[in-house]
Amino acid sequence: MTTSLRSCLPLFLALLGLAPALACDGGDDPPAADAGADGTDDGGDGSGDGSGDTGDGSGADGGGDAECLLATEPCTDGSECCDGSECCGALSCGTTSLGQVCCGEAGETCSTENGEDCCGALLCIAGVCSESFECESPCTEAPALVIEKGRLAAIGGSFLGICGDANHTYGFHVPAARLPASDYSLEGAANQPVCEWHAAAIDIGMDWPVSRDWLRWLIGEIRADRIHDIAEVIGSYDGVNVRYWSDSSGWETDGIPYEGEGHDTWTHVSIYRSTALQDHQILSGWTADSGP
Repeated sequence: MTTSLRSCLPLFLALLGLAPALACDGGDDPPAADAGADGTDDGGDGSGDGSGDTGDGSGADGGGDAECLLATEPCTDGSECCDGSECCGALSCGTTSLGQVCCGEAGETCSTENGEDCCGALLCIAGVCSESFECESPCTEAPALVIEKGRLAAIGGSFLGICGDANHTYGFHVPAARLPASDYSLEGAANQPVCEWHAAAIDIGMDWPVSRDWLRWLIGEIRADRIHDIAEVIGSYDGVNVRYWSDSSGWETDGIPYEGEGHDTWTHVSIYRSTALQDHQILSGWTADSGP
């Protein structure tokens, strides 16, 4: 392209020290060295090298890494976001019944009843992704109640049993495998057992200082729908008057009179058999002297 004398005037002036030097090419392109000067411009007009606020997104507030994915959200293995994984925290991109999703490995927390947020064949047992659970004759303590057993031990209360003795011939203390189909503890879909050998009731001794307060709290939490999947409760607020609560009889604060024997010095709590792997938090937050 022919260069006009006028377009080269700035160069001539520069030689005389009267103006900054400019490329003598007709002035069509912007100065190459002017976009960011030393490469540390603030990117305000987006024409810098991307190291500023509105450059290519790699700056402090230029967007950063993409948001990570929560459990059960579809994922693509091998993504380089979020410290090598697109899944949040310790979650992995694995396969569950939902397909390829973000999920937890063994030992990670989980919240789905059927283990959809645990990778592979792992199960969600009492809020933790686990390999498996025991299911053996003649009776196995439901994992959900083993958790309560541990909490009771920490409180210092007496544990009176989960698997029923020879005197128990019906109800939640007896595994489904040893009951007739007509037993009341097998009624409805909620009582479809996870394991036919699980016992699904726990007897809690009322020998710790605030145990009666705990019982009243438990009934209140069930009534308020903050504790779920409790099939029945038998116990006494005062150690004398024994009451019964269930979905069928209602969850009124005072329950109904219990027609059986005992349960004045201990409280019986049954869970629905289908929820044997869930943490019901029956004793969660309680100590020998106080509650949550």
